[in-house]
Amino acid sequence: MSSPVQLLKQSFDDLSRTNKKIAKYVMENPQAASEANIEDLAEVTETSTASVSRLVKTLGYGNFREFTLALAYTQLRPQNLPIFKDIDAQDSLGTIADKIFNSSQRAIQDTRTGIDEDEFARAVLRIIHCRRLGLFGLGGSSVVALDGYHKFLRTSIECAYYPDFDVQLMQAVKLGEEDCAIVISHSGKNRQTLKVAETLKKRKVPVIGITSYPDSPLALHSDITFISSSDESNYRSEGMYSLIAQMAIVDTLFMMATVRMGPATEDTIRNVQNIIESTRG
Repeated sequence: MSSPVQLLKQSFDDLSRTNKKIAKYVMENPQAASEANIEDLAEVTETSTASVSRLVKTLGYGNFREFTLALAYTQLRPQNLPIFKDIDAQDSLGTIADKIFNSSQRAIQDTRTGIDEDEFARAVLRIIHCRRLGLFGLGGSSVVALDGYHKFLRTSIECAYYPDFDVQLMQAVKLGEEDCAIVISHSGKNRQTLKVAETLKKRKVPVIGITSYPDSPLALHSDITFISSSDESNYRSEGMYSLIAQMAIVDTLFMMATVRMGPATEDTIRNVQNIIESTRG
């Protein structure tokens, strides 16, 4: 199936005036749209939730969540060659691969260069001494949160993650100052993510924020902030390389915490691995 943006472009001329307003916003702001809920998208496009729902079903999606997940997924890979300045239509597949891999490597290296060891130390101390660890992220950022959850679930740390905003909000309310939260947002200004962050702050939960923008509201709401750099000037795929860098940050925190927690965590990881292996005939 074509991506949501491609489907909107293909059907744009046949859409109603209202649906064109929604389609235009999504095509111009795919990352923001992927992180929005149906009420936010209706508000920013000055339409209604019913109009948004009808449009996504017209495109072949069962519901709005299915649409935003598909939209988030497309942010992980380049879609149309003309918008990628450094990629030529005549490039060989090997050349394209080299350019993409090089940009990913630069994003990871730039991110590492911008993080002091003290920041890692502060974050790891929060994580290994917390009662519960909550991971929060919506849209494309939910991929990073889920990846982190899968990692920390293998340790002795009690952790929680769920992709739905309402459930994330309820999880935030259940955390306290003895706990810790990792909140991820590429833009750092998604309304729902900020609602979660604000709830965590009211509960006095230490917040580790991961975003691409140091002056974003999420960065300001966080006790410890990690900034993910990305080489988006060449390819203009918003969030594509920053997401890779954010995964590297979470993976680093996981490995640091595991090493610092010592034998007890090693035993837990080994037990989890043994259980998983036992299911693989």
